[in-house]
Amino acid sequence: MNQLIPITEYVTYMLYSYLVGYVVLQFVPSSNKPRIQVSKQSLLLSVLGIIVLMFLPVLQVISFFSPEGLFSLTAYSILTEFQVGIAWLYGSFFAIFLWMVIYVEGSKYLQALFLLVMIGFVGYASHSSTLTLWPGLISHSIHFLTITIWVGVLLHVGWLAHKVENWHSFLRWFTPLSIILFFIITISGILLMFFVVAPRDYANSWVLPYGQMLLLKHLSIIPVLVFAFINGFLSRKTNQSSDFNARKWVQVETVILMIIFFITGVLGTLPPPHQVNATLLQEGAAFWVEYLIGYEVVAPFTVQFIPELQGLLLLVIALMFLAMVVISFYKKLTPWIALGFGAIFIIAAYLGIMMSIIVR
Repeated sequence: MNQLIPITEYVTYMLYSYLVGYVVLQFVPSSNKPRIQVSKQSLLLSVLGIIVLMFLPVLQVISFFSPEGLFSLTAYSILTEFQVGIAWLYGSFFAIFLWMVIYVEGSKYLQALFLLVMIGFVGYASHSSTLTLWPGLISHSIHFLTITIWVGVLLHVGWLAHKVENWHSFLRWFTPLSIILFFIITISGILLMFFVVAPRDYANSWVLPYGQMLLLKHLSIIPVLVFAFINGFLSRKTNQSSDFNARKWVQVETVILMIIFFITGVLGTLPPPHQVNATLLQEGAAFWVEYLIGYEVVAPFTVQFIPELQGLLLLVIALMFLAMVVISFYKKLTPWIALGFGAIFIIAAYLGIMMSIIVR
């Protein structure tokens, strides 16, 4: 079950993004967006998929607490007393209303309302909400909503648009919106991180599996920003060019965002390092960290950043590949090559950082 949860979390994020993007684009005039055709069946299946997939973490909790022969009693207790169970129960209730509104092709305002309530229950089930109810719920809900708006709109425009039409009109409103979304995502993300990892322990958490995934997530955001810069600003200068395919560049941006979604799903299955030394004693260090640094990590410890030649060289290589993403745009290379450059940047930057730390 533990191996399945990250995949279900990832698919759930994508289904929410698909629905949020659809609802958001309903509020945009046809002249300000590419022509997009979305089937009702896919929307209805997305709602049902969310109901089913979000039950799996609940089922995991039920299985963990179920004594033999008392599964039904434990299920009732989890669904009525635990936040994860209550969130699924009420979230599914509003998901059914959303399903019905979509089925009858009802008001876009009702669709938005029910979707917002569902996202609120996602925040209610989050780890940050279990620690501090309202600050955690609000921070996680806002973070989740803004990232699904960003990914959802790009998902529809990049993968479902028939032609690149009204592109300049689309960028005119989406570029400033994406900038605002990025700042909201950054602020809310930092707040959420502080619920789990104290600022002074951020580097120390890198020896743990949770900290490793958090580091990879943060590094993955950098190429996303580069692709967003290309799609939001540089593409304006070439949007009239017949050999420039804006959709392909948007698709690449969504692929990296999908990778971040998957990493986020993995983070949800790992023990959060509220106390780094205690977590190390209980769970142990990430085995690949000990392999990279060449010795065993023992508590208490402190991670220090001391750059050495090999680490600095890898960081320089990482920056070169990041620059090659932009160069590939000007050289009119296929954006999938640029995606490869972005992936190499993440790998090289990660290795450069890991080769530059000492655990004492």
